[in-house]
Amino acid sequence: MARLVVEGLCKGWDFPVIDDLSFTVEEGEFFVVVGPSGIGKTTLLRLIAGLETPDRGRIDAGAREITKVPPYRRRVAMTFESYALYSHLSVYENIASPLRARKVDRATRDRQVHDVAQLLRIDHLLSRKPGEISGGQKQRTALGRTLVADPDIFLLDEPISHLDAKIRHELRSQFHTLEDLRRVATVYVTHDYAEALSLGDRIGVMGNGGKLVQIGQPRDLFERPATLTVAEHLGQPTINVIAAELAEDEGNLIVRAREGNLRFKVADRHKQVLKDLKTRELTLGLRPQHVRPLENGGAATSIAANVDIFEPLGSMGIMIADTGGVRITALTHPEKHYGSGEQVTLAVEEDRLHYFDAETGRNLIEAG
Repeated sequence: MARLVVEGLCKGWDFPVIDDLSFTVEEGEFFVVVGPSGIGKTTLLRLIAGLETPDRGRIDAGAREITKVPPYRRRVAMTFESYALYSHLSVYENIASPLRARKVDRATRDRQVHDVAQLLRIDHLLSRKPGEISGGQKQRTALGRTLVADPDIFLLDEPISHLDAKIRHELRSQFHTLEDLRRVATVYVTHDYAEALSLGDRIGVMGNGGKLVQIGQPRDLFERPATLTVAEHLGQPTINVIAAELAEDEGNLIVRAREGNLRFKVADRHKQVLKDLKTRELTLGLRPQHVRPLENGGAATSIAANVDIFEPLGSMGIMIADTGGVRITALTHPEKHYGSGEQVTLAVEEDRLHYFDAETGRNLIEAG
């Protein structure tokens, strides 16, 4: 068993892909790196696995540096998004390949392969070749091969991205309790932010330029995003983003949209930081769960709006409403339905607003 330490890692070709990236994953920790496709997540895993050579930086597994150790001596197991299965071997033989390499006896090998195949619901496919199974079944085979490897570090590259929604949900639940994953350091990369929030003990949000924009526990990142980019990517539906400016109204500090009639009173706990700003322009973030249709009045801040789009999703509804120049997304009660063009009043929790620098996207409150 080993903790993983990545320090000052750099990798580039004609442009930087990973740039001065550092983080630590403790034994038993499930660390999720999340970011859009093409941002460098897979390159990061390949560097840790030894399949790419860093231009600069250091990788430690436990008490030893493995930056220049060949892949087969790193005790690292990786699941590839592209499966990387042996086409001439059966599903059983593909899963068993790490066990064969370690010369595990046949009885133990059979037991471990059948256990993981049953867990992944592919035990009925063990005799088939990769060309005879679906993409989702190939990905589960690749994941099974990783799970039986008994490494010091697990690297999982979008391991459930090709599965259907029901099996994805089941496997996400199992990732929380899989003993093999929970006794070693695991790095899991995904472009799915809901998946990251569900799985990660901690999350690292990867941004442009090959850096981790923010690292923290899921709740901290969701409630206190360091940048607008983090706020936009964590949470579904995505946060409402409004170009705004600070102003005074009868001695009160308010924030108002640069277009339309939206205006909100600044909460007392945010006033001092915003008063000290050198610019009056900023970007306002408002999560949909902090906006709701108001049925019987009584909210301190209410907004008149017209429904543009309403999506009933069973457990909740998603409403997109026009407030007179600014469209706002709100969550609604599952039993309420709204028609296009219907007039509604929206109540806003003003103390849950996020304030970001208009140019850099930096969270002004957290930074202040």
